[in-house]
Amino acid sequence: MANPGSSTAITRALLIAVIISAALLMSECSSKPGSQQQNADFPEKWEFAGTSPIAGALALADDGTLYATSEDGFVYALDPSGKLKWKFEAGPMMAGPTIGPDGTVYVSNNEEHIFAINSSGTEQWAAGGGPYADKQIGRIAAAVDQNFLYTPWRGQIRAIRLSGGMIAWSAGFGFKRDGVASILPSGLIVYPGVGRVDAMDSTGRIIWEYPAMNPPLSVDMLLQNGGHQPSGNFWLESGMAVAADGSFYATASDTRLIAFKPGGNPRWEFKTKPKRTNRATPVIAADGTIYVASGDGNLYALNPGGPLIWSVDTTDVIVATPVLAEDGTIYVVNTDTLFAISPEGNIIGKASVVGGADSAPTLGPDGTIYVASLGGKIMAFAGKHGGLMNSPWPKFQRDLANSGRSRQF
Repeated sequence: MANPGSSTAITRALLIAVIISAALLMSECSSKPGSQQQNADFPEKWEFAGTSPIAGALALADDGTLYATSEDGFVYALDPSGKLKWKFEAGPMMAGPTIGPDGTVYVSNNEEHIFAINSSGTEQWAAGGGPYADKQIGRIAAAVDQNFLYTPWRGQIRAIRLSGGMIAWSAGFGFKRDGVASILPSGLIVYPGVGRVDAMDSTGRIIWEYPAMNPPLSVDMLLQNGGHQPSGNFWLESGMAVAADGSFYATASDTRLIAFKPGGNPRWEFKTKPKRTNRATPVIAADGTIYVASGDGNLYALNPGGPLIWSVDTTDVIVATPVLAEDGTIYVVNTDTLFAISPEGNIIGKASVVGGADSAPTLGPDGTIYVASLGGKIMAFAGKHGGLMNSPWPKFQRDLANSGRSRQF
């Protein structure tokens, strides 16, 4: 017959062994890069569920209102807690919103109608469209100054008066569905033409093109090409990042990043991996470092002179433009993950983005990271690396308003 005392001792020993084993297992699991560990740097503050993909970059107003455009046809305005303030029906949109100097929100729908929306959610004016509207507009982004909204249109660019919405002028030749306009410190407006970068002044006069027409464009050349300017060989799929001295950086669909002098002459180029289209706009840090997110899944850091500093492989395609935080942290989103990467090139945080992301994230003054997904969700994550970096071009279209305007202009 077994001794009751020894049975009790054995039971206790077994219980202690089970507890120790469980503790060791929990310790081992917590050290693995699971979703909980990866999301530790990004606690989710709130989530807003829309109904359709959000491809355009988010815009953030001075009062903390977050604006998003959706393929469901609505502009959404969310307060800082993620609650819906209002929504405005403008038709399906892939282009993100632009906020003007007085807080007016400008959006373009997929049929090239442009709406000016008051911060209260009411329409101020509508423009564009018409018999020559493309009806299949791609990814565009406007630039805005004190007087005009400069928006790409059918391989051209239009200057629309902020007061009243009248078209002041159109410039450019050819046909292209995508395009992002930017304003240089000199006041020149640059945008992607047909296989070219075009620059014009505030009256619509073309000042230079890259690559230049050689020989110069003539009436005969236009007639021979059906009224269109012959294409160049520099097809831009991204926006442009503008440095303080007026030099700028842009990526072509053939994997080239080209650094341009202020006058439009190329300074140097860097090639990412072949057969991957680069659609993300480069960004520029306060120390001049250029960060390029590539369709090959890598984030590249380059010196202003061109040499590669480092690269980080996120293992999946990157379409969205990165955003730079105050302490130098780079936030970048690939197909389904938000990454925080240190200025030295180390991954220091991850969070899952349900539905995947094409939209460029943005960053609130309190460090909150805002990400929109192709699943129609808008997510706010708590960040700990500060607000937007004080640099020449820290995010898509430079600032929280997506103005596309150089800080020096």
